Amino acid sequence: MAGREDVVWPGPPGRAAGSLLSPDCDRGAPRTVVLVPQDLSRASSGSRGHGAPAQGAAPTRPRLGFQTQGAASGGLSASGQGNHRRGRPPRKPRKRRVAVTTELTLFEMVALGRSSVQTAVEEWVQSYKEDRELALLDLISFFVQCCGCEGVVTAELYQSNQGKSVVHKMTEKFDQETGLYYKKFLAYPWILTIMWPEKLQNDFYPIVGPGPFWKRFRVNFCEFTELLVHLTHSSVLCDGHLMDTVICMLSGLTNSAVYSLRHTSSLAAMKLLTALASVNQGICTGRRTAQRLYEIESITKLKGRHKYYMELLDQRRHQFQNKPMAIDNIICALFKRTFVPRYRDVSSDIRVICMGELGCWIRLYPDMFLDNNYLKYIGWMLYDKDANVRMKCILALKALYEKRESAMKLGLFFHKFKKRILSMTQDQQPEITSECMQLLRLISEHYVGVFSAMEYVFLFQFVYAAYRPMATAAGELICRRLLAPPPHEGFFGQEPPDEFDRNLQNMKTLIDFYLQGEFHRHVPYLVDGLWEAAPTLVRNWECMTALLLEPRGGRQALTSQQERVLIEILVAAVRQAAEGRPPAGRRLGKKGAREVDGTRRWREHANMSRHFVKVLPQLLSKVPCSPAPQYLDAALLELDCLVQRHSDVAVLEACARAYGTYCDEGGSAHGQAAPACSRLVDMLVDVLTPLLDVFIQHEKQGLFLGHGEMGRICSTLRRLAAFYSTHDLSGWNLYEKMDSLLTFRRHQGSLPTEVVHCALQCTYYALLWQIVAATDRLPSQEALLDLRKRLLKFCLACRVYLSHQSKVLSEKAFILLCDLLLILSHQGPEEDTGLGLLFFVPDHVLQCKLLTFVREHVFLEDAGAAGGRRVYREEDADELHELFHRRNMLAVFCKLIVCNVLEMSAAAAVYQFYLKHYHHFGDIIKETMTRTRQNDRLRNALSLLLCLQQLFQKHVDTYGLGSDPIEFICGPFYSIRLLARRFALTLGFDSARDAAHLIHRRGLAFAFSESPVPEEEARQRFPNLSFLLVLAEFSCKIPPAERAAALAHFQDSIPEGVPVFGEGDMNPMLAYRKSLMRTDYMAQGEEEPAANPFDAICKDSKRPQELPAGTCSTWTPDTLASCAAGDREPRSCSSKERKPKR
Repeated sequence: MAGREDVVWPGPPGRAAGSLLSPDCDRGAPRTVVLVPQDLSRASSGSRGHGAPAQGAAPTRPRLGFQTQGAASGGLSASGQGNHRRGRPPRKPRKRRVAVTTELTLFEMVALGRSSVQTAVEEWVQSYKEDRELALLDLISFFVQCCGCEGVVTAELYQSNQGKSVVHKMTEKFDQETGLYYKKFLAYPWILTIMWPEKLQNDFYPIVGPGPFWKRFRVNFCEFTELLVHLTHSSVLCDGHLMDTVICMLSGLTNSAVYSLRHTSSLAAMKLLTALASVNQGICTGRRTAQRLYEIESITKLKGRHKYYMELLDQRRHQFQNKPMAIDNIICALFKRTFVPRYRDVSSDIRVICMGELGCWIRLYPDMFLDNNYLKYIGWMLYDKDANVRMKCILALKALYEKRESAMKLGLFFHKFKKRILSMTQDQQPEITSECMQLLRLISEHYVGVFSAMEYVFLFQFVYAAYRPMATAAGELICRRLLAPPPHEGFFGQEPPDEFDRNLQNMKTLIDFYLQGEFHRHVPYLVDGLWEAAPTLVRNWECMTALLLEPRGGRQALTSQQERVLIEILVAAVRQAAEGRPPAGRRLGKKGAREVDGTRRWREHANMSRHFVKVLPQLLSKVPCSPAPQYLDAALLELDCLVQRHSDVAVLEACARAYGTYCDEGGSAHGQAAPACSRLVDMLVDVLTPLLDVFIQHEKQGLFLGHGEMGRICSTLRRLAAFYSTHDLSGWNLYEKMDSLLTFRRHQGSLPTEVVHCALQCTYYALLWQIVAATDRLPSQEALLDLRKRLLKFCLACRVYLSHQSKVLSEKAFILLCDLLLILSHQGPEEDTGLGLLFFVPDHVLQCKLLTFVREHVFLEDAGAAGGRRVYREEDADELHELFHRRNMLAVFCKLIVCNVLEMSAAAAVYQFYLKHYHHFGDIIKETMTRTRQNDRLRNALSLLLCLQQLFQKHVDTYGLGSDPIEFICGPFYSIRLLARRFALTLGFDSARDAAHLIHRRGLAFAFSESPVPEEEARQRFPNLSFLLVLAEFSCKIPPAERAAALAHFQDSIPEGVPVFGEGDMNPMLAYRKSLMRTDYMAQGEEEPAANPFDAICKDSKRPQELPAGTCSTWTPDTLASCAAGDREPRSCSSKERKPKR
């Protein structure tokens, strides 16, 4: 072939094709070379032949063959019919294949894959040996292309007579006349100038591109930089020209203000340093080996060994003499010019790269980098604000402390940064805390006495941490420092203790650690923390049962307190071995729990079962299962005395539960405990009845009882309320007595607060037991009507007490009323027969009273202003108790919302406080949103929209219709926008489409609604127009394929006479329109707008993803009209009904 046909290599997906050096270099001035990046065409390079490259041409690249298909000669006749045999179908014409070759750039070869990287480096090294200047220009072009530069790179030869004037020209500016950015810097022997358009996409460049292709490209890019060193270290690496140029180029790019240039060049520089450290360490190791062999051979040469082997070793020894020093100089220069300026870069990604590679350098080349001059950077970056940077530092130190040789050289470093490393066990990121604990465990193994006793106590407490890897790491530290056998055992003629005795001693030590430690009292957490660290201890069933079966006075006998702790440890270990999961409340790591082999787990269960089948009868015989009759009588007598002697609610409820356990019909103590409980209740009722009669008579006559009689009434009611919670006391007819008290309070006068409180509690329990009896056995209709009348009467009483001046009484009435409403709303369908007679839902007035109570008693203004960063101390126990009660009341109220007992307006009123009281009640409100969305997505969306509308209306009533731009971005109105943004996040991802459509339809109707009072000014005619700024926060939940239809509906919804106010992103209509224009269907060249003023500064880094046309559903006014009734819209429609996009 006399010539060839060049085709452009398509390159990686989503990017333009690669390029060669421009042929202008061949004919231009010898000191100026123009490099065209990958987005420019390569048509001018097709005229070059296959012969030797012209002067100034790019080095030859491997040629790939493409096969183009064309029509074969004689395949078809002029009429279009081919020549074929009669009676057979025509054959397809054969196509002629023409081989077409092309030359690839370094960028294209690296993008091809791992196999091409080796070839690319070898070809480049060969071209460097032939013409190093053009090869270096090719390498510079490769790095610039990897930075994502889409402009032109110009290289001028540096002249020494220019002096320092050139250095002052090293700058990075924007030329307003040409609209180009340019960066000029020195890369000896050239002055490089990079020019690129103003709109450089910093959010996308090759090493951070999305998808598997660009991830593989980043790996290939790093491999290319490392291979460049490994394949040149024995030839041209130290020629004084290659690395000088590369270092100048990388230092110039790393100092750029453009993030893509700085990020890519920093990664390349760090990978080059890693390869240099690895190569130099190998050279140093080879030099030491050669020296050692030479010394050994020199000793044995008198024994007749050949001299040529000595000469070979001497030659090899001299070969490694000067190379390490030259490479060390390159490392120092590259370190100072790239790492030192960039290890504290404003970008956390660059800092992560620097710290991660620094750890590799210290590990690969400790002769140079294992020094305090380099270790100090890791110590300083332990204070970094980014968690990934701190994690890299901890991992680097952990790798160093795993080897004793390197750990012995870090004494001064740890002494300086010991306090910081200890404090990182309380880091905000749990992954960092676990790695830090493992690092401290390694440090404690290498250094004796490095931690004091108080520091060990501080570290041991993390075995109770909620994060399981952290607890396991603390458990390993406990095993190393607390449970390990003493080092002197087994010496001086003493035999070391056997495994069983050592486990017994360690178990006693563990029990004493739990008893003496002033930490938590959670045995399951302690067992789980040692589950992986000490399996031979916490799963040693023989050891634990042997200690429990040890007789009193034995050598290994335990005290009663130690036995109690050992029983708790045994129970927790058996439960975890049987269930195979950690206790509740302990969070697993990102890797999750390791899957245990089924056969191994079955074997462990079988061994545990075989052991306890033999030992369990002995354990039960040590502690009798059922008490003897004399002991049961004594226990019941003691319970009776406790009830009569104490009046504390907690003690009385505990005694009632104990009576309930004894009175269980299936238990052996039922025959004795049930009569004792009945006698106790009879005694209490006999005491209460005359006291109530005397009290009512005195009140009717206008007299008052003394404090003694009133105290006896309160204490008796308190005891009966405690027993009513666990026992059915309907046989004593206490409801009539309690109802008389409540009725007397409403009609006659006032009662003491505690009396009303106990009366409400007893009445509530009495009604619940009656509902349970009606559920078990359906009574007559008259009885059900009577029960319904009682329930409504109690609800009316609680409704009255909601506004009581006593806070305790009003809160109790609120909780009882909410619980009863929840029960009555789920008694069945609203019918006139059966349990449907008990069905009851609150009316609008009652719902308003409940909502008013929540606003006044739960969402307090001073509590919201305190915030969640306050640290509560022991003296704040009362405030914490009050906060607990407020959270309990909100949770009870939110249950009614989730179960659809209350209307949608109640949910909207609660959602208004989501941001203001986020730290105290945010979890409850968020869970309410989640449960409501799971029940009905559209109802939840309407409640969110109603909440925002109420807040907007309140804002307009308070501040008027002002359009101050500052108010839109930092005033009270901006808080409504932030709340809308949070609401948009709670809609979810997969099921957010219908809800987002409904919010936008109803929101547009609200925003364009006219004032009921006719106004002359257009701004007052549409008072809700600013609500479009709030509505724009939900545009992200509309699928990109449907935003064009949504935008068309928005344009059709604009009524006549709508005013225009505000400029740019402060204009509501423009901001809402821009929020819907974030899609792939924008006009080419149009800048993507931002709905939020801050989005112009902090743009989303994700690229828009294309959707297939088949998945694009329509959202036209016709489909909206058909969905207005049910607030649902069709998923798709036929192609005939689709309207053209606007």
